[in-house]
Amino acid sequence: MKHRIKAKHFNRDAKSRKALLKNLLRDLFTHGHITTSESRVKEIGRLADKLITKAKQSTLTARRDLHEVFGRRDVVNALVDKIAPAFGDKKSGFSTIEKIAARRGDGTVLYKLSLLLGDLKLTTLKKEKIAAAKPVAKKVTVKKELAVKATTKPAAKKIAVKKPAVKAKKSEETK
Repeated sequence: MKHRIKAKHFNRDAKSRKALLKNLLRDLFTHGHITTSESRVKEIGRLADKLITKAKQSTLTARRDLHEVFGRRDVVNALVDKIAPAFGDKKSGFSTIEKIAARRGDGTVLYKLSLLLGDLKLTTLKKEKIAAAKPVAKKVTVKKELAVKATTKPAAKKIAVKKPAVKAKKSEETK
């Protein structure tokens, strides 16, 4: 019997297991849902509930603790600023598990773990800043392209005018 075993080991050593869980959690908080096997979904659901409860504190200490888990500021900020406030006064039950179907390759039954957020669109704050900055960058590049086209058109006409004149001179000299 395996007494006092808290979590699944997923047949991995400590570092690769920690990386697996961290990546699955990051995908869950970035996209709002993940699809994987039953044991992974159950373990990620437990960890996600704990992290959301920690994020609801919205203190500097909580942010630092979350940063130790993820190592990425954009995921931590999205979790604390967007996801945790969306749950309001709810104490637990932040996610739901539903059975999907068997995986085609090996027949493993897949499960979907989703956050219960309603209509909240999940993206990290970093992606929102990049999306807001992109239209400005496109306007600048369009202006540069117009400037480049305006300068290249007259040069192309000059070259086109010179070539036929050179050919005409050669044909006169040969006669």
